[in-house]
Amino acid sequence: MAKINILQWLYKHSPVNFYSITENGETIIKSINNTFRGYKYNKIFSDEDLNNLRKVIKNFKRFSTVAVLLFYLILVYGFVFPNYQLFTNNNLKIAIIVFALVLPFVILWLISLLFEFYLSKKYGCFERTRFPMTNIIEIQSYRDFKLEILKIFLLLMAIGGIYLWIGSPYETTLNLINKGKYSDAVKMTTLWSKILPVDAQWYSLRGYAKFYDGDYKGAIEDYDKAYILKNNEYKSMSFDNKIYIKYILNDYESAIDDFDNEIKKTEDEGERDSLLWDKAQFLYNIGEYKNALKIYDELIKKSEDDRIYLIENRLYYERAQVYRSLGREKEALSDEQKAQELDLDIEYQTSIPEPVLILEEA
Repeated sequence: MAKINILQWLYKHSPVNFYSITENGETIIKSINNTFRGYKYNKIFSDEDLNNLRKVIKNFKRFSTVAVLLFYLILVYGFVFPNYQLFTNNNLKIAIIVFALVLPFVILWLISLLFEFYLSKKYGCFERTRFPMTNIIEIQSYRDFKLEILKIFLLLMAIGGIYLWIGSPYETTLNLINKGKYSDAVKMTTLWSKILPVDAQWYSLRGYAKFYDGDYKGAIEDYDKAYILKNNEYKSMSFDNKIYIKYILNDYESAIDDFDNEIKKTEDEGERDSLLWDKAQFLYNIGEYKNALKIYDELIKKSEDDRIYLIENRLYYERAQVYRSLGREKEALSDEQKAQELDLDIEYQTSIPEPVLILEEA
């Protein structure tokens, strides 16, 4: 039974295996960015030439890697992240994806042309051909290959060790917040918001830390950023947290404007009704009972049309509290009776909740 040496098999198909000598006394040099292309010379290269090529090819490959990496860094941090709000346009998304896929190939093609120019200038004219996979294991190249594999393995081990030692950045930030180290949490989230500026969780966590660090304006700005990113997990929480801060600052007019703007913009009926319900509760908590009553009347009417996201008995019970605050005890008792008659096996007999600051979505 034939045995397969996986490491040797990988080497034969790797870029490190950069040349092949044919039975006809020809040397074929592998292309630096296309493992199937070769450059054929009608001569056998000397050891000195091969050692020189080994170094040159290594430098060309590093140049290729750095060039493509720089392209993606510039694309992501120079254009995509600063303009993430523009990416609601699907045509723009597709154009960027195509650009991100095509341009690296163009970069590699240009670098390959430079390598071909170097070959022709240094060793003369060549013939393009298919690079043949041979059974020859060139000792120095094989050593280089194993060294590169070892470097990758050690790097992964180091990353894993650092992760186990420090923990995930998210958990570390939560620990800082739970210990009351809000300034440190702001620094941590600021760093990660630079690395991943389209990840809503860093703005949400930073907003929480800034609030307890006394930076209310900064907290509101961060919750706005998290909300704009439209991350399902953090969207509603970020909006509610912003409303909470304005509530404790007695900035009621601005909070109501926020509700009205979001209600006007949303196209989803469920989201709209949820925002209306939140607004009704907010109006109750700031003593605007008549305006709160108008919204409860609207929501109860909608709930009768089998809106599954509007809990009818809960709405009746909350409207009863509004009626009672307006001194309309008869209507309050009527609503409480209706709520009990509906009895949907849901805990509804609790007070209308006040705004709260939420750290994590339940």
